[in-house]
Amino acid sequence: MRQIGFFLLLIGLLAACNSKSDQSAPAPNPASTKTCLSIFALESIRTSGFEGALIKDYAKKFNCAVSLTLFPTMPELVKALIAKENDGDIDVVLNMDNCFALEDTLKGRFLPLNAIAKNELSRDLYLDPNTTFIPYAYANLGIIYNEKVFDSPPQSFGELQDAKYFRQMAICDPHQSGLGRATLYWTLALFGDFGYEHLWQSLRKNVKKVYDSPQQALEALKKGECSMMIGFNSTPAWLEELNQSDKYFKTSMLKEGSYQYSESAAIHAQTRNESVARHFIEYLISTEAQKMAIYKLGLFPANSKTNLPMRFARIPLSSWTVNKRLSEDQIRTELPVWLYFWDSLFNYGIAFAD
Repeated sequence: MRQIGFFLLLIGLLAACNSKSDQSAPAPNPASTKTCLSIFALESIRTSGFEGALIKDYAKKFNCAVSLTLFPTMPELVKALIAKENDGDIDVVLNMDNCFALEDTLKGRFLPLNAIAKNELSRDLYLDPNTTFIPYAYANLGIIYNEKVFDSPPQSFGELQDAKYFRQMAICDPHQSGLGRATLYWTLALFGDFGYEHLWQSLRKNVKKVYDSPQQALEALKKGECSMMIGFNSTPAWLEELNQSDKYFKTSMLKEGSYQYSESAAIHAQTRNESVARHFIEYLISTEAQKMAIYKLGLFPANSKTNLPMRFARIPLSSWTVNKRLSEDQIRTELPVWLYFWDSLFNYGIAFAD
């Protein structure tokens, strides 16, 4: 009996030890557990190299499986963001420019980002009042011109109407691209509802073609199909950074003031991975990642602590921007009217005959 009691006691002690050992076992390392992130963006994020340089690097560094769903145009991206069937399948949206972000259908579709530190962002940036969007790149609008053709570029919208620029200018379509819509808002902010109509009626003779994207307009400029375009003041410096032979493109910042374009990230309201999405956006605006905004997007980095290459540091700046002259309510109310005028003037969807 004593032997049986001894064995029972020994079995009890061993069971207690095993239980204590289980309780003190180390928790799994979060870094060893692969997380997932779904990003909706434009195809330009791939063609620019931004995906390979930043998103793939993030996936590898943080052991995160990133799924990219890409769209050719901003209207198609916006449509996907508001589609009910995509709820729960979108974590982060990229390429959301500050003009299309004002689409009425996007209200309430994204989470506030108050917890993300914004103290390192450039003071020149216009932040969304509700902090729904966090900019990661920006630039001011100006006239990019080929100095081999024009040694004395236009200094104002008044000079831009001169007949010597007949059919020399490329512009972007406000239906399809953020740059095109920023161009439209720029002239509205400067000249008002009636003044902008008169301006564009005078400028139309100098427009060579309306392009769907900034990339298409820039290619036309580089190929000599046009001699100037309304674009980003950072573009000439970026071209020279990529190819030192591209030294004959310059920027003229018009005297009336400029309009600021920015690209932002946001977290979809129906995300299933909010913590991972927030971490990704924090990484996106870190100085480590922000240099990719310069070399891949050709824009200024939103983080003011990012080191700029010398050519970017020399970019001519506008003394002021005029974004605040147009309210969000005014844009949402009047945009259909503005686009109707644009369509009637430029025969939307029809390329000009050469």
